Formats: sequence, C-alpha cells, structure tokens
Amino acid sequence: MSTEHNVVLPQHLRIAPATLAATGVSLIWDHPHTEPAITQYRVVKTDGLLYAVRDTSQTHFTIAGLTPATSYTVTVEAWAGSTRVGTPAVVAFTTKAAGKVLDVTKAPYAADPTGKTLATAAVQQAITDCPAGGTVLIPEMTTIRTGALFLKSQMTLQVDGVLQGSTDPADYLAPSDYPGQVNADGLLLNRYEGWELPTYASLLNAGWLNQADRQAVNCRDLTICGEGTIAGGGAALGDAEKQLYADQEKYPLYVSDTMGGRRNRGRLIQLIQCHTVDIHGLTLVDPPAWTVHMIYCDTITSHDLTIYSPRIDNGDGWDPDSSRNLLIYGSTFNTGDDCIAVKSGKNPEGNTIGLPTSHLLAFDLKMQGGHGMIIGSEMSGGVEDVIVRDSQIQGTDYGFEIKANPDRGGYVRQVTLQDCVVDRVMIHSMPYNTDGVPAATLPAVSEITIRDTAVTGAEERVIQLVGFQRDGETAPVRKVVLENLTLGAASAGPKEIYLDYCDDVQIRRVVQTADGRTPQIIQNEGNVHGVTVK
Repeated sequence: MSTEHNVVLPQHLRIAPATLAATGVSLIWDHPHTEPAITQYRVVKTDGLLYAVRDTSQTHFTIAGLTPATSYTVTVEAWAGSTRVGTPAVVAFTTKAAGKVLDVTKAPYAADPTGKTLATAAVQQAITDCPAGGTVLIPEMTTIRTGALFLKSQMTLQVDGVLQGSTDPADYLAPSDYPGQVNADGLLLNRYEGWELPTYASLLNAGWLNQADRQAVNCRDLTICGEGTIAGGGAALGDAEKQLYADQEKYPLYVSDTMGGRRNRGRLIQLIQCHTVDIHGLTLVDPPAWTVHMIYCDTITSHDLTIYSPRIDNGDGWDPDSSRNLLIYGSTFNTGDDCIAVKSGKNPEGNTIGLPTSHLLAFDLKMQGGHGMIIGSEMSGGVEDVIVRDSQIQGTDYGFEIKANPDRGGYVRQVTLQDCVVDRVMIHSMPYNTDGVPAATLPAVSEITIRDTAVTGAEERVIQLVGFQRDGETAPVRKVVLENLTLGAASAGPKEIYLDYCDDVQIRRVVQTADGRTPQIIQNEGNVHGVTVK
C-alpha cells in the first residue's frame, strides 16, 4: 500500500461528460489496482461534511440539490480500513444558471395528468417553446400519454411522473416539419440491425440521420432525466408495427431471420447524430424493440438507470451504434435480448460507411437477465477501445460475448473486461442475421483482455474463444490475455477453456474455484498457435 502523501488517490477524478447541470453533477474516478488495500472512497462536500461512502466498485457519485450558478469544490478520499491513503483528489466546478421550467400539466399546455387523453401535441408544444437551458417537466404523480416526441438542443426533459407511450403505430409517424428523410408512409430514416432504412419514430427522438454527413451534429447539449418512468408501448406497439409490414414479398427490407416486419419498429429513446447527451435517474421499460439506441453520436453519458424489457422481442437495453466517447455506469438491466449491444453497422453498408464505435467505458453495472454484455453482431464498421469493469453479469444467457457472422468483415480490438463477475466469456461466429453482401474480409478480433474476474457459469465450457472461417479462409482471434480468473462456483465440477482458430493466447493464473487447479484447456490442434499457460 502506498503511504506517500503526494500520491493522489483515487485516480482521474473528473466530471462525467454532459452531466454538469444547474442543480447537479455526476463525478467519476478510477480505482488504482496498484493499491489493493483500498476498501472505500469517501466523497466530501466543500464544507468538509460527508456526501457518501462508496465501495471500490462504485467509482462514481451523482450529486443533486445544488444551487444554480454556484461554485463548489468536492473531495474524494481513498481509505484502507480506518486509514486514509494518499492525497485526496479534488474537483472544482460551477453549476449552470437556472433555466425556465415548463410544466406540461399547467397552462397553456394542460396535458391530461391521468394519461386517459393523448397529450402528444401539448408536450411537443412545450418542447418547441422551451428556451435554451430550459426544462420540460412531467411532474411526479402524473401519467402523460403521448406518441412520438421530438427533442431539441439545449434542453432538459425531466420525467418525475410517468411518460407513457401510445400503442398505436399511427402515433409514431414523422411530423411535417421533420428535418430528415421521410418516406411516403411517414417513416423516418433510421438504422436497425446495421442498415439504414425507414422505421417508425421512437417515443423520444433527438437528431436526424444526414446521409451526406453522418458526423455532423444535429442535436447537442440534451438531458433526459428524472425520478420517474419512461414506458413505451411495449409488445403491443411492436407487434402492431410489425404486422403492418409483415408481407415479406411487399416489404423484403423489413424481413429479419425469416420474420416479416421486424426491422421497422421504433425504439424507446433514439439519438441520431447527437453530441453531449446525459440520460440518468430514470426507469426505462417496455420499448417496442431496443430501449436506448445511439447512431453516429459523440459524448453520450448514461447513469443510474433501471432498464427493464424482459418480454420484448429484440428488447435490447443500451445499444451504441457507430458512436464514440460513451459512458454508462450505476445501472441495472433485465432485458429481453442483449443488455448492452455494441454495434457499428452490417455488411456491406457498415463496411462502406466505416464509422466504428469507440472509447466506451462501462462500469458498476448489474445485468440480471437477458443475453448479457455483447459486442456485435453488427460490427462491420469496427469496434475499439471498450472497457467493462466492476460489473455483475449474472443470470444472463451468454455473459460477456463478442459475436459476428463471418460475412461481417470489420474488426473488434482493444477490449478489456476487468474486476467483474460474469456467467461466461464467449468469442465466436454466429449463424443468424446473415442477409447482405459479404464483406471482402473476415472479422478481425484482437487485443482482448479478461482479468481479475470470476466466471461463474454452470456450464462446463465457461470460456470459448473461436475465430472465423469461410470458404477455406480463416481469421483467428489474436492477442488474448486471460489473467487472474476463477472459474465456476465452489461446488462446481471441472471447467473448460475451449480454443479454436486462435493465435497468441496467454493464460495466467486461471484456476477452478472448486479446487484451485488449472482448468482443462481444449485446443483444436492445427488451428491454435502460440498458447502459453502460467
């Protein structure tokens, strides 16, 4: 343990991007692995009083109830038992000025607070009227029922009650003043399962897709927050949207895995070409398909969310798609599909557009149902620099998974899973969602590190690393480090690590929890090279 007072601990204390507001801010920091004796962090106010005590997996704290336009200094201390370690980290900031608040239940909007009457027009008018820095408020103890809403730059949507989405597809058509492309049916240009195509609008929409410049910013400085619930139209809406386009001969674009109409559905929250967005504090439930989807975005922070979609077809939780500088933390998932799915387009379009998802940090997450933490399968534009740490991924189908079809092309690289508890670890090819012209090359997966993690699944084969093959061509998974891992439960039987089409795999201090022995390592001879075990 370091005892030098000039060592600043914790490391890299900072304001989470997009979170500084008039009455609150979210702070994040890094846990130094060179200081294993640290047992907790203490967040201290300007006046020296204690805000909170955080354990070593909770390297974040969101402060509410601050005074607008006021300067603050916050200190975070590292403690080992009853002893403070190193020099505390300090961050100073000034909150933003207070903005105007527009309560949608008050005049002139007078949205029905019982949810019995559709209030789309009233809430949309409040959004239109909201000045820069202002807030549109859905107050507590109310239910506001709407169709699609279209947010804008420099505003906050605060949901302290319930924002309830309609179940009628007609309520999710693009408005006449929508700035993006709209087809003859009123569907707006979007991206789903890796292809750009018209879909229904989502419950909350921000930005629009500009095919002439996908990196242009069409919405910025947006906050979606509150202590309430955003509830979509759920399976009723999703099924209705699918049914209207179920004719596979008439609408072949919407066919997914032999099922018609699956690709035209909206999301719960859709961000397209947005910059600097904070989504926090909310319970998000019952999307028609994916819950939160970000396309061609930059600097998106999501935290302190509960995402619940266990009965939804394609009910993903949080899907960054060809986006960068992404943060998600302090959130809980129970989903009908992937809890998080990191995407970047599908062959051949994703390869041509070539915009990767990059610089993603996910920590202090609880994934309690669904498929787990997933990269792919639509990763043709590339995925790089992904860190997942201090998270519990248990009760899921796949745990931590990197998946792609051999036709995807693209790459996944520089991925780290650290200090987690996870059901399984899987890197492999998958046989579904296979339409689309194949990419010229196979997927390239490399520089994958799994360390300081418990892999607790009941399956015998809890780690599976399998590269890609197509028509006699192969692409091995390269440069993998498995370090300081425990496999299985204390009462579990033998565990396996399976390797096929792999090159340069380092296995260090990987043991079975039950007996402390090295697990069985099964290699497909001739396809695996450069494996070292220590």
